[in-house]
Amino acid sequence: MFSTLRTLPSYFCPSILLLPTVLHSLIHPVLTLSTPLVLRTRSMIDRDVSPMTFSIAKFCASSVALFVKLPLETVLRRGQVAVLASDPYVHALDGAATRGRRLGGDKLETVVPTGRFDGLVGTMHTIVTQEGSRPVPSRGLAGKGGRAATATKGKTRVAETVYRQGQGLEGLWRGWKVSWWGIVGLWTAGVIGGGGDGEF
Repeated sequence: MFSTLRTLPSYFCPSILLLPTVLHSLIHPVLTLSTPLVLRTRSMIDRDVSPMTFSIAKFCASSVALFVKLPLETVLRRGQVAVLASDPYVHALDGAATRGRRLGGDKLETVVPTGRFDGLVGTMHTIVTQEGSRPVPSRGLAGKGGRAATATKGKTRVAETVYRQGQGLEGLWRGWKVSWWGIVGLWTAGVIGGGGDGEF
């Protein structure tokens, strides 16, 4: 492990990852830690005065932080893979690998295919509009005549599915259910335990 670290071209964060890294690291602490201060100064809501209201407000802040953080995390992970796939890092890791190395030539081999990294906004735009496809239920494909495109004996209309390029906004929030239910579980455990405030 240390021999691999010593072969890395740089120990500093690459410039292309600086903005995603900073935003990803700050968004959750800023939202969750500033919530008690805002509640105390703006609405005079405190953990001791209104424990349930305070707890619900922190739960909402943690949920908002999660939904803001997930797209940033997707961009950051793609950026990290893009940096590792660049020539200096591939050669450094290839030179430090053992004889049964997992790197194939001048290309970084990954378990799953990786998406393209185009910066913070560009990567999000690519995910939403260009990568993959998503099913979109068709509405009104029959036209003004009212005749369904697919029907059985003119009575039962069969819904058609068309596919549109891009993952849509859903592609930016993949896996949100698991993380959000984790927040719900922690909050519920805190409330049932009598603390009135889950540890987020």
